[in-house]
Amino acid sequence: MTRIERNICRRDLTTFAIEVSAAALAGWETAGDLAALIADPSLPRPLKLIGGGSNLLFTRRFEGTLLMRCGEPAVERSGLLWTVDANMVLDDLCALVAASGLRGMENLSGIPGTLGGALVQNAGAYGAETGSLLVEAELVDLQSGRMFTVDREWMNYSYRRSRLKDEDGHYAIVRATLGLLPASAPANLDYGNLRAMLDGREPVPAAVREAVIAVRDSKLPDPRRVGSAGSFFRNPEVSADTIAGVEPDMPRYDLGDGRVKLSAAWLIDHAGMKGARVGGAMTWPSQPLVIVNAEGNATAADILGLEHEIISAVSRRFNIILTPEVEHL
Repeated sequence: MTRIERNICRRDLTTFAIEVSAAALAGWETAGDLAALIADPSLPRPLKLIGGGSNLLFTRRFEGTLLMRCGEPAVERSGLLWTVDANMVLDDLCALVAASGLRGMENLSGIPGTLGGALVQNAGAYGAETGSLLVEAELVDLQSGRMFTVDREWMNYSYRRSRLKDEDGHYAIVRATLGLLPASAPANLDYGNLRAMLDGREPVPAAVREAVIAVRDSKLPDPRRVGSAGSFFRNPEVSADTIAGVEPDMPRYDLGDGRVKLSAAWLIDHAGMKGARVGGAMTWPSQPLVIVNAEGNATAADILGLEHEIISAVSRRFNIILTPEVEHL
């Protein structure tokens, strides 16, 4: 079953909760529905699958068709292999996996959006990345309608990137098979203050999930009340030589190849942009890596303006260029 709306203008299509205007919005449930939409010559092009809209910033009217999957996502379990529809809310899947006693997703708890979007973005947190769990994914070519299956190697994952992200929306994930870890696998507690949050409890998956959510809630806005896209900028990876002798207190993680990963949040804070504001857009006071729609009336221009001010301030202060993690359309 498909449903098509023309000339839409809505605020509920992205987690930023800003107005999105598009030539058309098409809902679909099955792979056959999606194939029919792709073959429909009346739909404005290009086609864009938006998932949960958690990593998107629409900067202008979209003159194509937004595709949104409807219906209840299916989950098929076979031991450590779980095959899941791409429209499954990522945090719901994290909760399900943790409750089953399996490891691999508990550190990803609380990340907004769907599984499909997380796999495209290689979303991650607290030492875990979604792409590391992928065994295979069923894709659709949004131009031809062709369905095919790829493995993790094909996805060419790197930090917050994948081949799908680099292909700029040419393909979309329909469902994915994840390889989870047994309960006996060691817990990943080396990031943030997860050990302290556990407060002596045994680090079973459900307890680690609770600790991750507690850490996130202490620093990040509640997505049900404040619009945002989560982390707005990537943590920059730079040559160690470029920051030698500069700001000895600057947090850095050695990547082992002559480069280091820096904390974008620390750079933004020390460039004087913590709590900075442009119109209705603001950096979150306890985590300046997050740009929020502060009172619900921010525009895309406000968010872009604050983005540019942050990039300029960090560049002036540290000679480092921040790159947005959020996709701009």
